[in-house]
Amino acid sequence: MGNKRTPINRVNKFFSFEDFELEQSMGREAIEADGNFMIILYRVDKDSTMSDDVYGEAGKDEIKFHAPVELKVVPIIEEPENKVYNEDAGSVRYLQGGKFTFGMYQQQLDELAVDISYGDYIGYPISETEIFYFTVVNEGKLNFDNKHTIMGYKGTFRTVQCIPTDENEFRAY
Repeated sequence: MGNKRTPINRVNKFFSFEDFELEQSMGREAIEADGNFMIILYRVDKDSTMSDDVYGEAGKDEIKFHAPVELKVVPIIEEPENKVYNEDAGSVRYLQGGKFTFGMYQQQLDELAVDISYGDYIGYPISETEIFYFTVVNEGKLNFDNKHTIMGYKGTFRTVQCIPTDENEFRAY
């Protein structure tokens, strides 16, 4: 297959590149201007971060980051889960924050020359004074299914899944 570029023209009779661009710009307008939900992306600098040779892990104070980037997204936060430390006794409980999923157009990332990767951190402001932090567990790069394309033309939308991050693991300040 190689690097040869093949134009996508399977639906040109009813849906052209210009139609695709129009649909994408209208969708971005709805999400980025009208919705105006913002996250902060903290990308791990994998080149500068030192990790151990055995497990390939880095300590919390050894992780290096690129400059934070603000992104406009469609956020979805799941309900918190009430969990127990000891399944048998069940008397000591804690509340685990809900998972965080967000959708966004790939074009926004392309324009900012950034990407979201597994292990990056996400900050989501839940009030004027508090930000919850999450870790990316699915960066949504495989976006060529029907849900993430416009009329099956090509992948344009990403759905990124995150889990809550312990405050001892990551703090942006």
